[in-house]
Amino acid sequence: MRLRIFTDLEARLSRVRLVDDKYIYCRPKRDPDAKLPGVPAINHVGLWNENTARLTQMRPFNPPGIFVEFLPVLWSPLSRGAVHGDMTVRLHFVTATLAQTDTPYRDEALRRFRLIRAVKLALNGFSGGADEQGRSFSQFQYSGSDTDHNHEQICEDLEEWRTHCIDCSASVDDGYILTPRNVTLDTGDIFADAFSEEMV
Repeated sequence: MRLRIFTDLEARLSRVRLVDDKYIYCRPKRDPDAKLPGVPAINHVGLWNENTARLTQMRPFNPPGIFVEFLPVLWSPLSRGAVHGDMTVRLHFVTATLAQTDTPYRDEALRRFRLIRAVKLALNGFSGGADEQGRSFSQFQYSGSDTDHNHEQICEDLEEWRTHCIDCSASVDDGYILTPRNVTLDTGDIFADAFSEEMV
């Protein structure tokens, strides 16, 4: 489930662009080969691993970057191995600037909030229908934020979304739904004990 959400998120965030020094979200169009304007607004998307606490020990990246954190999920059973549960996805927005709001560089100091605004727009209506493995997630609901008010050059703002996930992959094999027993519709052998003669 996490792989599905991370992959879909990565693709969605690639549509947040920097055009004429402004962050915009480019909605998907009918032409899948249409060229996106500007340049990517987010230089790096990865999994959260306490990145800001270990910047000197990790592979360097050019901010801004977004790191995805999956909070713990309590899964509940459905049937035939399928499970469902509420998942909170936390995005860590890592940006860098020395600008202050009380200087001529005010716009640069507030730039991080414009990026967050563009990503919120990108995730409005974001959901994933069932794939070939039976994994799906409901529309992302914006649920929280935590602004970094104690930073130097590197700033880390947190934004959270909640979604409901259904994972039926345990009962799907190569795109086909697995059943407890072999099913046939031409002899009635399997259904004879559940239905009358007229129904087989």
